[in-house]
Amino acid sequence: MLNVLGLPFIGTDKLRKKLTSLIKALKKEQGEVIVTHRGEPVAVLTSIDRYLEEQQAFKEFSDPSYIKALLEAKTEIREGKGIPAEEVFKKKGL
Repeated sequence: MLNVLGLPFIGTDKLRKKLTSLIKALKKEQGEVIVTHRGEPVAVLTSIDRYLEEQQAFKEFSDPSYIKALLEAKTEIREGKGIPAEEVFKKKGL
């Protein structure tokens, strides 16, 4: 489970007053803010870019063939069969 205690919190009363500036900050920083109501976490605000990235990741991780390929690649890396990052970067011209 995600440890939300490390994220910033904002109460609903303060959120009403600072919504515009908070949205601008989220867009710029790609962060997350936990919204509380009467001290209880009730929602998460995030930028649309971050939200879409997370949705894409959820989609990929729900694909069994993707998970299988990922686990196989992880095993290859552990066995020393992976390609060093420097070599990949060189091939990509980075």
